[in-house]
This record gives sequence, structure tokens and C-alpha cells, in this order.
Amino acid sequence: MRSQHMMRARPTATTAQEGMTLVEVLVALTVSLVLLTGVIQIMLSSKQTYRIQEGTARLQENGRFAAQFLADELRMTGFSGCSSGLTPNNIADLDGDGTPDNYYNFTADGLQGFEYADLPIVLTAAESLTPADVLNNTDVVVMMYGSTNEYVQLDGNLAAMNANIQLTPTNMFAPNDILMISDCTNADIFAATNVANGLATTTIAHAAATNTDVNLSKAYRSDAVVMSFVKSAYYVGTNAAGVPALFRKRMVGANVQTEELVEGVENLQILYGEDTDGDNIANRYANADNVADFSNVVSVRFAMLVRTPEEVSTELDTKTYTLLDTVVDPVDDRRLRRIFSITVNLRNRSLG
Repeated sequence: MRSQHMMRARPTATTAQEGMTLVEVLVALTVSLVLLTGVIQIMLSSKQTYRIQEGTARLQENGRFAAQFLADELRMTGFSGCSSGLTPNNIADLDGDGTPDNYYNFTADGLQGFEYADLPIVLTAAESLTPADVLNNTDVVVMMYGSTNEYVQLDGNLAAMNANIQLTPTNMFAPNDILMISDCTNADIFAATNVANGLATTTIAHAAATNTDVNLSKAYRSDAVVMSFVKSAYYVGTNAAGVPALFRKRMVGANVQTEELVEGVENLQILYGEDTDGDNIANRYANADNVADFSNVVSVRFAMLVRTPEEVSTELDTKTYTLLDTVVDPVDDRRLRRIFSITVNLRNRSLG
């Protein structure tokens, strides 16, 4: 007799499969790799775009600054009061040789231009520009004027041409400074032998110790002003890191300072606009060596080649650049470059 309690067979449960097959893993890896490659390409592209945009912004900013520095000072060229055609009488003689120091002469109304082949250029007794200072085949311009930033009116009339100059109180001037006194009719450039700063007045002496004559060209009246004499030379050189830059040697008073203004300026070319018929409009533009008379120059046209600080492009720059009448072939690298050009009217040539 069979047992009434026969054991019933239990159904076998099917176990669910866990994990991924090899094919699925390979597919997932392939998809991930494609996505990762795309992300990396986007990141690299974004980084390159950013570098180019940043480099372009720096390039434009540096170019504008460089052009503005030079243009602003060119506009001051020849300022000696408020009259055009006024050539100051120079009696400054800091070296004591008995003759006026020619580097303070208002040569051709305060403007001088030079080609690289004209170097060296003597700026003062202690300062010159040599081929070691200036990059090959670049131009140099020198400007002279009375500074409107250091500009003080006389406190009273001079009793005589050799009298000390009395000014409203100021601490702008010091002994041996090269100064200009002007009343819009006459002007003198002289060296201050002594400067006494009092509570009521500042007194400036112009004795023979540092001048060829104790006499100015006239006994100036109280409407005259005294200004620092400024002489600036702009040129392209290399800085301590070997990078080309726009430089300025600037004499204010008795001191000459060498200043690096803007990094990345590779070349400077200058043309001078000559007025040949007396209407204050340039009839022709010529380089410095071909200017017939710098006193007839009424405008200056210059062009600068400026580059980015870093190599930000993906391609070599193998182009040549035409700066006015000169073709420039910079080194082949991956920097961006741009020409900045401007024409400046020499406003002090046309003042009445």
C-alpha cells in the first residue's frame, strides 16, 4: 500500500542571469570611448578658442596702447607756449664748454626723424641711441616740447633780463633742470642753477655756471610761464627677456629715463608729411632720410607691427607685412600679428 503521504516534486526555479556578456561590455566601452573622445575634442577646441580670443584681446590692447603713447606725444611736438613758428633761444650749457648744448636746441621746431642707418643718435651728453638699443631696420623719432604737466606762471615781472625768475610756489623744479620760459612771443631754454622754494614764491636762478649767458632774450612779464623741457625718443628694442617692445628715452628736467612702454611691438615705420606750399596740409609723405626740411613737417604717419605674447595659433605665421612703404618679414612662429597705423596732425605747427 502506497503511502498516502507521497512527497510531491517541487518545481525547480529558474535563476536570473546576472552581469553583462562580453559583447555588451565591448559595446559599452566603444560607446564610452567615442563619447570621451568627443568631450576631449570639445575641451581642446574650447581651450584653443579661448587662447586665441585672449591673445587677440591682448594684441589689440597692446597695439592701441602703443599707438596712443606715440600719438599723444607727437601732438605735443614743438610746444613752446601758444604760438606757431616760435623757436626758443637756447642758452643751456650744462657741460660748461661755453656753447649752448645742441641736444636742447629746438631743431626744426622740435621734431627729428631717423632711420636705423643713422644710428648712433646723441640725445644728451650722457645718453645716446646705438644699434645695440634699436632693432634692425626700425625707425626712431625724437620730439621736443615744453611740458604742460610741469607748467607754472610767473609771480611777477622780471626787473631785468638777468634777474632771477619768481614763480608761484611749486616743488616741480630742481637745480640743473632744463627749463623753458615763454610768453607766446619769445621763449628761452636754460638750465636752472639754483631753485629756492619759499612759502610765498619759488625762485629760479639762471647763472652763467650752467648757461652761456645770464641774460634771457627779454625781461619776461607776469603773463609768462616756466615749463620743464621734454625730449623723448621712441624706438623698438628688446627687453631683458629678449622680447621686442616699444621703448622711450625721455628727458624731463636734467634726467633721462629709459622706459619700456608696451611689450610685443616688433617694428616701427614712420613717414613724415611735408607741407611744400604753406597751407598746413601735407603734400607728400617721405621717410626721414628723404625729408627736405623737418620744419615743414605738419603730420606724421606711423605703423607698428605688434604680436601676441604667446604662440596661440595652430599654424605658422609665414606672412610678410607691409608697414607703410616697408615690407617686414617676422620670424615664422605661431603668434598672431596685426598692424596698427595712425596719422597724427602736429597741432603746434598750425597754432596762430
